[in-house]
Amino acid sequence: MKKNITIYDIAKEANVSPATVSRVLTGNERVKPITKEKVLAIIEKYNFRPNSLARSLLFKQSKMIGIILPDINHPFFSTLVLKIEAHALSLGYTTFLCNSMNDEQIESTYLHNLVDKQVDGIIFLGGRINQVETNHALAEEMNQIMDRVPVIFVNGEMEGVDTHIVQTNEIDGITKVVDLLKNLNHQKIAFLGGESGISSHEVKYNAFQQAMKNNQLPLIPDWILADGFEIASGEALASQLLTLQDRPTAIVCVNDFVAIGVIKTLEKFGLKVPEDISVVGFDDIYLAKDFPPGITSVSQNYDQLGRTAVDVLIKRINNELAEKKITVPTKLMVRNSCQQVKT
Repeated sequence: MKKNITIYDIAKEANVSPATVSRVLTGNERVKPITKEKVLAIIEKYNFRPNSLARSLLFKQSKMIGIILPDINHPFFSTLVLKIEAHALSLGYTTFLCNSMNDEQIESTYLHNLVDKQVDGIIFLGGRINQVETNHALAEEMNQIMDRVPVIFVNGEMEGVDTHIVQTNEIDGITKVVDLLKNLNHQKIAFLGGESGISSHEVKYNAFQQAMKNNQLPLIPDWILADGFEIASGEALASQLLTLQDRPTAIVCVNDFVAIGVIKTLEKFGLKVPEDISVVGFDDIYLAKDFPPGITSVSQNYDQLGRTAVDVLIKRINNELAEKKITVPTKLMVRNSCQQVKT
């Protein structure tokens, strides 16, 4: 049976220490040229390649990245994670996927477990970084983790935590939506979904307010309703909206799940989308394209968002300079769920 060659075998044949072989493999300049040539010749002779464990010891890297996210069942997170994993793998990194189930204690457990597993870095999604009011104990814990490994935030931030952030331009996405509806002659526009205190809601709602003001459109308090991010939230909010005597002609939803719930309820009450009410979502999840009648939505540009997060993290792992905050553009995907108001 062919023997597996180790750095100790290389060192013995070259009559040098294993540490010298390690320095040659890592490109350390403190090795004499003649010694380096001798070691490299033996490495080439045996076609020696250190295994992953040996590489982690030699280069002080595990080539593993941790990903913490709040809900793998949500298409936004699952789609983004697929893009992150694919790009990381193409660069020689494997990933640990940690689903925190929107629980801060589970987040903490995963943060410490990933450090114990000696991951090279962590990409953090949702959860504590989407809280408008930062929990300072959780922020301090994050800083302690970052003293040991680099952490990149995606679409979130924490007061008192100085880290690199990769985010989509949600403000511009909502602005495009309101501009589209204004161009379709909509004057009466509602905003449904989300939860107060969660940045993914607050950023979109504030952008909606500003876009309505810029377009000189009325902001009706009764048409601004928040009750979660799920399909059931959209169903409940649409039912509440339909109890009003004065109804909007268009509805902007905080995400596509809410938009699906809204469309289901409107049709349940005999209203057609978009003939009676136009509906627009956000995220452009895989369901948006095929859920009847085809939901107009804002694409989060998953591929660029995922690739950028990985690229920034690897720069930090390698102690290279990287932009502190990178904003990825969104794209409005116009489909059949909105149309021009009939005059």
